[in-house]
Amino acid sequence: MQQQLETISDFLVLSGFQYRIFDLGRKIQKISNQTFAAIELQQTPYPYPFQQKAWLAILFWDKQKKQEPVIWFLSFPIDELGLLKLESRDGFVRDLMSNIGENMQAHLAGGIAKDSLKESPFSFKPREDRLAVFHALATVELKEKPSQHYAPAQDYLSGKDGFERWEYLGLQGIADVIARLEHDGNASKLATALPSLPDVPLDRFMQCLENVSYAGTLSASVAKRITEEMNSETKQPPLMASLLRALSGSEARSERQRLITEVLTSEWREEIEVLAAISGRAWGDLREDKIMQHFLEATALQEQDVFNILLVDLMTIPDLRPKVLAGLRNPERSSLLSQRIGGFMGGVIA
Repeated sequence: MQQQLETISDFLVLSGFQYRIFDLGRKIQKISNQTFAAIELQQTPYPYPFQQKAWLAILFWDKQKKQEPVIWFLSFPIDELGLLKLESRDGFVRDLMSNIGENMQAHLAGGIAKDSLKESPFSFKPREDRLAVFHALATVELKEKPSQHYAPAQDYLSGKDGFERWEYLGLQGIADVIARLEHDGNASKLATALPSLPDVPLDRFMQCLENVSYAGTLSASVAKRITEEMNSETKQPPLMASLLRALSGSEARSERQRLITEVLTSEWREEIEVLAAISGRAWGDLREDKIMQHFLEATALQEQDVFNILLVDLMTIPDLRPKVLAGLRNPERSSLLSQRIGGFMGGVIA
């Protein structure tokens, strides 16, 4: 196996594992096994780069499920063309093969195998909310039961005890509900409860909701809450950003894009959290030329270094780069955007 093993996909296939690949950079979303194999061969760019890296979760298990599934959280750099930098991937594969050899020797000697990959320079620990959602989605993928926190989260959404008593809610329970929106009437329960949720539990539910697709009354409920926040006398940029990230999963495309446009043409466009939410989660809507132009003009209102960071991040997304460049060349762009472009090009040349 060592002679044939050149990629992570090789290892998973030749070992006979069942496996699923997830991106954890922008959202938690699946990458097909075929696409991941093509990414490893540099036949296709990485589809969801974030901070110029690929952030991966690899879930694999034996077909009989005799042992607990294994999860690797791995991060590899992406080059300027959006392709995986193979020297980093190759370094991980070398570490992997070394680890396998050491564990085989330990087993033959009657010792205990070690998971030295936890110490790998390519591994990372997802933040708490991402970890909760990933575990929830993994249990759905493996057809396992949700955590013990699932039922209390459902009870909370029923509102029978009021919505102010949220301190006992476990983040894993919230994630389990979101991962199972199509089960137990969860989407309907959240849609009904959402207008009454206090800011903290609302933010937690939205943090999880940004990672899944949804429609119907839940889409309408999220959209209505965003409109209310836009018109509120008290601005809460972090909460608005959380709601916009969650909106990115709404399948009501026209309403979603209408709201994003409204945000980008209002005073909310000056808030960095709002801009980061749109570029980080709703990047698909920036494929629309008008929305992209609104976003670039809003980004120009930020300081030069912030403008540069947001621009570089978008340009690493394979199908967005030409859209960004077209927006920057728009002859109707503002003088401020032209100034920021000059600053960006100067920084690149320097």
